[in-house]
Amino acid sequence: MTFQDAYDKGNEALKHNQLADARKFFEEALKLKPNDIYTMNKLAMVLKEMGAFDEAMKVLDDTLKIKKEDLYTNYLLGNTYLEAGDVDKAIATLEKTVKQNPQDRYARNSLALAYRMKGDYEKCVEILKKALEVNPADLYNKLSLATVMFELGEGNEAKRLAGEILRKDPQNLSSMVLLGRIAIESGDYPAAQGHFNKALAIDANNSEAHYYIGRICLETSSLEEANIHFTAALQSESEKLSISKNLGMIFMDKGMYGEAEAQFATAISLDGEDEFTLSNMGKLLVMQGRHDEGVEYLKKAIKCQPDYAFAYYNLGKAYQEKKDYPNAIYNLMFALNYEPDDVYAVNVLGRMFLDVGLNDRALRTFDQVLQEFDANDKFALLGKAEALEAMGSIADAEILLQNARKTFAADKVMLEKIDGRLNKLGKRS
Repeated sequence: MTFQDAYDKGNEALKHNQLADARKFFEEALKLKPNDIYTMNKLAMVLKEMGAFDEAMKVLDDTLKIKKEDLYTNYLLGNTYLEAGDVDKAIATLEKTVKQNPQDRYARNSLALAYRMKGDYEKCVEILKKALEVNPADLYNKLSLATVMFELGEGNEAKRLAGEILRKDPQNLSSMVLLGRIAIESGDYPAAQGHFNKALAIDANNSEAHYYIGRICLETSSLEEANIHFTAALQSESEKLSISKNLGMIFMDKGMYGEAEAQFATAISLDGEDEFTLSNMGKLLVMQGRHDEGVEYLKKAIKCQPDYAFAYYNLGKAYQEKKDYPNAIYNLMFALNYEPDDVYAVNVLGRMFLDVGLNDRALRTFDQVLQEFDANDKFALLGKAEALEAMGSIADAEILLQNARKTFAADKVMLEKIDGRLNKLGKRS
């Protein structure tokens, strides 16, 4: 086999997403013609798609030793860092690419995505607007800007940008889907359905359109009709994982536990190390009283991401359900170690201290909420009153509740709880 034969077969396999074959042929091509940067870049691209990020980075680093400052290689390296989750390295690499070639709209887009992943939406928007200054006809970055504006709650601006894209490109499916999502957000389901139907008229297998129509059906008509569209959406191999995860969350929120479990199971079969899915499967099983199964999934999530506060929190809740308070408190404190500003978790920890009779620690925990986060936090106020009562400080508990009664004079539910506590204290004094 000649170099050209191996290279062409690698490209053909890549075109059909036959990644293992593509890798084999590109590696064979490089044996015949070492240091060919085009083949090296193709191999790195395949390795990245296979999730072999370290191998892809090594190939790209070697490529840059052969041809320093190769912009395409630099772009691929930035995207590999991005997909591997190393956002800071991605930003540094892509900034370099954009600086050397301001016209590279794809590098700008990836750089904006990196800042978005970092949570710096202001910088993300700045980069996308700059891309449109460089090239006002750049619909690729205009769509990204419209999507980001939608995520920021700027629905009207997102709608305006998506409309501009469709006037230039009436077949732009992503803009149609985005307009449908904007309509869903505003509660205009007929308009949303119209946008998604237009998308399906162009591409009958569009997974996003089917997914969102399914969501509309779930809200407005029947589960049977929704499932027809969800099934169609799940035919897309590239979108199957994210759709299964999202459907699992939707069904769990609606109390449709069997359907939620099936979707999470599908997602786990596609990626058994996705900490989000593992943790939510664990949470779902605990909600159904299947505590031991839930604990196993939550432990797997933590093994995949040792600093995953959400998993620690749900593991703490699972042990609380099992009346295993030492483990419940231990895991909840780990959750707060990684997310110290989770007020809800701090309050739950205070409740756990009360449950095991550590009343002084409960008092300090509720005081932490009231002093550091919200002086009128309802859960913490009632928890502090209960801790004071448990410690025998009846008068202090009554004063706290009477003051809270003035604060929440217009809140009937809170008043009922306060009066219930006061009546109980009155019988003790």
